[in-house]
Amino acid sequence: MKKNKMMFGLLCMGLLSFSTSCGDDDDENGVTDPTQVEIADNEYDAILNQYVNSVVLPTYSDLQARNEALRLSVVAFTNNPSNDAFEDVCNAWLEARAPWETSEAFLFGPVADKGLDPNMDSWPLDQTAIVQILNSQKWSELEWSGDFDEDSEEIGAAQNVRGFHTLEFLCFKDGQPRTVTATAKSNAAEDVEYASADGQAWGNYMTHVANLLSTDSKNLYNYWKNSYEGGQSYASQFLAHNGAQGFQSAINCVEQIIDGCVDIASEVGSAKIGEPYDLYVEGKTKEALYAVESWYSWHSRDDYTNNIYSIRNAYFGSRNGTVNANSLSALVKKYNPSLDSQVVAAINTAANAIQAIPQPFRNNIASAESEAAMEACSNLENLLANTLKPYLVNHTK
Repeated sequence: MKKNKMMFGLLCMGLLSFSTSCGDDDDENGVTDPTQVEIADNEYDAILNQYVNSVVLPTYSDLQARNEALRLSVVAFTNNPSNDAFEDVCNAWLEARAPWETSEAFLFGPVADKGLDPNMDSWPLDQTAIVQILNSQKWSELEWSGDFDEDSEEIGAAQNVRGFHTLEFLCFKDGQPRTVTATAKSNAAEDVEYASADGQAWGNYMTHVANLLSTDSKNLYNYWKNSYEGGQSYASQFLAHNGAQGFQSAINCVEQIIDGCVDIASEVGSAKIGEPYDLYVEGKTKEALYAVESWYSWHSRDDYTNNIYSIRNAYFGSRNGTVNANSLSALVKKYNPSLDSQVVAAINTAANAIQAIPQPFRNNIASAESEAAMEACSNLENLLANTLKPYLVNHTK
């Protein structure tokens, strides 16, 4: 095949003096010249349906189910505390983290507008406030009401003492499940232990957090699946792209999908890895350690990899690493196979680079592997934002 293409190219060059081109916009394989593409807006409709129904909704459904399983494991622990029960909660927490982290490429719509992202995933934590609540048992401090305002100090304070990472703090210690017999090394909030605190209060705190996680994930799924703000589901409004929620066309929806992917690629590289790295090289070792997300469980590296997989899922139109026929990847490959190959390679490179960081990340913040992961995430971000998105926008009619 390579030889045939070369001979065809030479023939075209030989005929150049007799013709302004050696054919139409298609080459001998029927692949359109990427620079001459015109994509009809309605070509995206099947892709959007696949994205919503095979990626977003199943991910949120999975999150809802796993958070409920997490809640039940916490209830079981509270009713009968033991080391085995602590381990069960930790395993349920790890299971629930996966669908959340693979949803971070689509942190738009209800999850952002209703404050559900910081409700479930605020970081870093206020450890001192958590211990104060353990002592006071004022569970109302975990909740807030009214419309979400990201600048509200009251709402922010509540979100910093609930969610996945508060439960992580209460369940894990140095990458392992806590035990019911460990005693505190000091009175510092970071050293608090179950056996040194009020065990019943500890279990009640875990239960309140797990209840809120379960409720938030159920609400998130229902907003997308059933009804949002008293009207049609967010999924229906997104797919209709007739002005609701600001989506005027299918390409507007595609832009939002890509923007979500850009945001999480940037966050992983420049914030989740980059901020601890910057602090560490500045000599602020303790601040660097505390800036590492999911360091209580030593799950940081897998969290970040799952964030990249959320990009892959959005681009592939699937949750299992295969490219669906109705996906952005398939469409880009149809019109610009070189660009599709670049995007796929950049996604794989970023995921592999993160997994190459020695475990745990908190002990290898300033490693060469961390630097390589940051660079890979930056390359992915730039490719999505500055090549993929402009290509599709500029070639859609």
